[in-house]
Amino acid sequence: MNGIKQREQTGLGRVAAWKTNLMSTKTGRLAREGLLYLAAAFLLSGLGLSGGPLPLAACLPLCVGESPWEERRTSVSFWLFGTAALLGACGGYALLWGWALAMEPLALSLSCFVGAALFRGTPVSRPALSAGLCAAVGGLFLLDTGLGLLPLWKLAAGTAAAALLPAAWERSSSVERRRNRETRPVRLPELTPQKRIEAALQLMHGVLSREDPIVQPIRLAEIYDEAAERVCRCCVRHGLCWEQNAEDTYRDLCAAGEAILGRGEAQREDFPERFTERCCHSAGFLTAVNQALEGLLARRREEHRREEGRRVAAGQYLALERLLRALTRPLPEQAPVYAPELAVGSAGRAGSQISGDRGSAFRDRLGNYCVLLCDGMGTGLEARVESDRAARLLTAFLESGMEPDAALGLLNGFYVLQKQSAFATLDLLRLDLRSGAAALYKWGAAPSYLWRAGTVEEIGTAAPPPGLTAVSRAPGQYELSLREGETLVLVTDGAYGEETARRLTEFSQGSVRDLAACLIAQDQTDADDDRTAVVVRLRELRGEN
Repeated sequence: MNGIKQREQTGLGRVAAWKTNLMSTKTGRLAREGLLYLAAAFLLSGLGLSGGPLPLAACLPLCVGESPWEERRTSVSFWLFGTAALLGACGGYALLWGWALAMEPLALSLSCFVGAALFRGTPVSRPALSAGLCAAVGGLFLLDTGLGLLPLWKLAAGTAAAALLPAAWERSSSVERRRNRETRPVRLPELTPQKRIEAALQLMHGVLSREDPIVQPIRLAEIYDEAAERVCRCCVRHGLCWEQNAEDTYRDLCAAGEAILGRGEAQREDFPERFTERCCHSAGFLTAVNQALEGLLARRREEHRREEGRRVAAGQYLALERLLRALTRPLPEQAPVYAPELAVGSAGRAGSQISGDRGSAFRDRLGNYCVLLCDGMGTGLEARVESDRAARLLTAFLESGMEPDAALGLLNGFYVLQKQSAFATLDLLRLDLRSGAAALYKWGAAPSYLWRAGTVEEIGTAAPPPGLTAVSRAPGQYELSLREGETLVLVTDGAYGEETARRLTEFSQGSVRDLAACLIAQDQTDADDDRTAVVVRLRELRGEN
């Protein structure tokens, strides 16, 4: 037996491998396509009309110059395929129609082959050339047989058919070439290493962000089947419950499904009384149902964690791509028109010297003035550490020129991937010192205040902080202007309230430092949270620089 298999491998196996290799080479492909032209011409020669052959096969050599698979034919392939089409047409007409009826299509086949060779590579219309040759050859034979209504009708039909075949072939060729051009990879100009990295990061982000997870609904039938396999398979009443009373068992289990899914756990009272009375292992079946349900929910949680990791990675790739792009952005040449005035007032909870709030200001590489206020979760040293970390990360991203939404998204992904839950609410103000326009980003922070000529406008609403999920709500973004002397006040939770709004309304004249000190001044015994107020105002330079 082994000897037979070995001979098959050394004999038939080698022949099969030789055939495969031959057909995969260029010579093999040319031979295969030549045989297709030969067979197509032979089959087309069998088509007839009113007892005579149609000239479709005879016109096939005119189609060799147009290929649906290639932009242009080489000389070798043209002569090979044209000769194959001519031989197939001549053989088909001679064998299928006899020499008497085959003489006219044979003469037309040879004329079309010569015409294709003479006008190859020229802009001559193939349908017109085919129809003209068919009419000329048919007219010569018609003069010999005599004019008549039926021969004239057959000649007109043959001429139309001769023009139709190259026209259909040209249309299919143009459609295929257009599809090839659309799907052919575009050659991009040589990119710098940084541009290539940007393109790669953008591609990775696009692939990951397009992969939508397929969340299958929880199927109680799977849970019940698993529980029945554990408990009911060896039970003496298996046939009674799952064969004789299968419909009643199914109805009782379905009745308990809504309560089980709503609670996430099965309890004895979820099942009808007749089911628990009939089941002699109801306690074991209940335990098996809960075990199966817990296993399914655990798998769902794992799928959810993987999905969050994928979304975080997609956001980080996009943020890195934007960072690389920001590093090469040209710096503005216009000098600033405004200068910022900033004051930060802060106090710890109940007179503590350590505050969990962090306020800072810096300029990015594009000349924008950025103000940052972070409120760590809780109070004391741990909150201080968290707010410091968030401020350092955001400052590093923004100073390099990264856009605020990308920087905040990167920070959100960092929080999601941490093992321990830690959050910090964020207020980020970016001021354009050339125009006075400002963009305020708020993520989980207390509302801010815009003071303008004695009126106070509240900006933003309370929202969840970043880091809860990878798809958490994006930070709120508010466009405003400080070029008319407006004052913007950013506060943490401990400094927000009716008292702060009242003090702002009563505030008339004073520096930003006075206003910041006024807003955090409270009775220390009543303060149950850290308090920080950041006051920002613009001053016009008026030719100072």
